Amino acid sequence: MQKSKYFTGQKIDSRIYLIKKFDVKQAKNGSLFADIIFSDNDGEISAKKWDVSPEFAVSYDVGSFARVSAAVQTYNDGLQLIINRIEPAVPTEEELRSLVECAPYPSDKMYERIVSVIDSFKDEDIKKLTMHFMETCRDRLMYYPAAKTFHHAVKGGLLYHMYGMLRSASALAGIYDFLNHDLLFAGVILHDIAKTRELVSDTNGIVSDYSPEGKLLGHITIMVCEIDAAARQLDIPGDKALLLKHMVLSHHYQPEYGSPVMPMFAEAEMLHYLDMIDARMYAFKKTIDSVPAGTFAPNVWILDNRSILNHGLNDKEDK
Repeated sequence: MQKSKYFTGQKIDSRIYLIKKFDVKQAKNGSLFADIIFSDNDGEISAKKWDVSPEFAVSYDVGSFARVSAAVQTYNDGLQLIINRIEPAVPTEEELRSLVECAPYPSDKMYERIVSVIDSFKDEDIKKLTMHFMETCRDRLMYYPAAKTFHHAVKGGLLYHMYGMLRSASALAGIYDFLNHDLLFAGVILHDIAKTRELVSDTNGIVSDYSPEGKLLGHITIMVCEIDAAARQLDIPGDKALLLKHMVLSHHYQPEYGSPVMPMFAEAEMLHYLDMIDARMYAFKKTIDSVPAGTFAPNVWILDNRSILNHGLNDKEDK
């Protein structure tokens, strides 16, 4: 992601954006306003359109495109657009490439690298089960994000999350050499793959909602059920399926975050921290890229609501 291209007082003239969030709310004076998040491949920016009509509330959908003229202003230590004019837009193929925020690596290449890791597994049962889910989910993995808003919420973000975690897992498994590589890597690949069923995403990686399964069960429960069913279908020994189910169940660590049990063996513990590291480093990178060097970003919810500093030392080293 590039450094922020916006500054206070800037005028935006007839620029096309992808709509990632669109809500119409009531102001204190009773008037309606639109609360929007726009996106392109440089990132996201929030926007407001004041004094809209009830009809305006149904004019735009998440995942659609709009042509916008607006002014940039500072709000709560961040930047937002105040919209003067907005209308539906249909981007050209060339414009579309600049509007969809994507993972930094092509999805097909990340998929190939992950499959090559599975091919290296020594345990044939874990290999068979893990490959089953990669092949079953392949089409959706080409575009699915890893979350609706918080981390890796870009086209191909779920594969990027897996890929980043696998690289970290490989490095740490070389240090803590008592870890079972096949079990750890399989846990990395499988822990979030049921998000392809939990979330409702278009092919641009924009999540419009959670599926009924996602709302009622969540990706952890969905995946535990899927591992159980696939293990029976593929004749995978129950003890190995049990280990993988435990890793999925425990990777959020605490009950308040969705895990009914805490990790009870080393690979499950490592999976949790790999997940946390990758999600948080992604959030740090996205946050510091959104503000100028030497300044603090507004509080970031996923980073414990902290204000994050872009110290700018990397920029100085690059120069």
